[in-house]
Amino acid sequence: MLCVCTPDMHFVYVLPGWKGFVADGWILRDAISRRHGLKVHHGKV
Repeated sequence: MLCVCTPDMHFVYVLPGWKGFVADGWILRDAISRRHGLKVHHGKV
């Protein structure tokens, strides 16, 4: 499962469904490549 939250602990993105052992990079790539997937804003830390 991949979850993204704001600094004040509000969930803004959840990607469930990954079972077993997988690398973090695989899950992140899948989340970014989905049609309405995770959006990564450049320049934000």
